[in-house]
Amino acid sequence: MKKAVSLAIAFLLFFALSASAVEPIPAPPFSVEVPAEGYAQVMFDQGYNLYQAGRKEEAIQFFIEAVTTKPDFTKAWTWLARTYQEENMLNEAIWAWRKVLELEPGNSQAKYFLEKCENWKKYGKEPWEAYEQGYLFYEQQDYFQAIEYFNKAISQNPQMDKAYYWLGIANLEVGDYHQAEWALEKYLSFHPDDANVQYWLRVAKSRAN
Repeated sequence: MKKAVSLAIAFLLFFALSASAVEPIPAPPFSVEVPAEGYAQVMFDQGYNLYQAGRKEEAIQFFIEAVTTKPDFTKAWTWLARTYQEENMLNEAIWAWRKVLELEPGNSQAKYFLEKCENWKKYGKEPWEAYEQGYLFYEQQDYFQAIEYFNKAISQNPQMDKAYYWLGIANLEVGDYHQAEWALEKYLSFHPDDANVQYWLRVAKSRAN
């Protein structure tokens, strides 16, 4: 696939063959062939410059032109996905991150952001960010901070099943078995057949008594 950039150049040729002037003879126009890859790079660069200037809606159009011209342009797909995500265009961001993963199945960054966008869409951006922060604190064994963020996520979205699970587990860690029991029961209201959580609920109940 090639883009042709037409450059019209007119030449005036004068020959003094006699006392009278000869009519100028225009040269035929010619085209310079520009490879699709070069055109796509130009479109990407323009989009990136617009992105850096904060003109993200315009940047999106150039990134789209870049990936339309060169469908395997992973970098352009990545910036398109990122810009969609930052503009809270979640369906479009999910689509673009999936395209990145089609081209680079092992791209861990794309996988992370795809999952983030999918969870923003499912649970809401603010609840998911609170949940993620809580999970980070849990991994650091800062259980009280984790509990605070899991509770925040639940207050923002009472349907957030994952937050109930980890709230229950974190409360088990700090010895608050009644709260652990409550949170795990809430989780099981969403997933009643989860054998793992049924086990931890039995543990919480046995220690609460």
